[in-house]
Amino acid sequence: MKGKTQEQKQSDLAIRIDNLQKKRVEIEQEIEELNNLGELAPDGAWIVRYRAKGTGGAYWYYKWQSKQAIFITKKGNYSCHKYIGKAGSKAFLKAVEMMERRTKIEALQQIQHTLDLGLMDLVEESTRMKKNDQKESSNSKTRK
Repeated sequence: MKGKTQEQKQSDLAIRIDNLQKKRVEIEQEIEELNNLGELAPDGAWIVRYRAKGTGGAYWYYKWQSKQAIFITKKGNYSCHKYIGKAGSKAFLKAVEMMERRTKIEALQQIQHTLDLGLMDLVEESTRMKKNDQKESSNSKTRK
């Protein structure tokens, strides 16, 4: 059985490049849609459950947490955490939605990175193919 012709290889490569580019555009549109839905959780921040003691006993509340002091307090200082509120409150649900959007975008960005690597591989493959074509062309000229 004979291998693919040079034209078939080039056609196959062009189709694969086109498929990756289309997928990348699709992912970019998904990211844009998520950005347009509302606020995103701050980079590097997550939601933590915190137990506090009050006059009525112990209770749970939620807050934003970060390794870096990125949240501005009422006094204008920077802090590593920011109060959200009780489970089920409007602020809690908003924070969860912000975290959801941020997490989805980060996953899509990782997919974009994988697609970029694939495109770089295909460019390298295309370059190799062109060099081989040039070698074959020059070899056939010298044989004549």
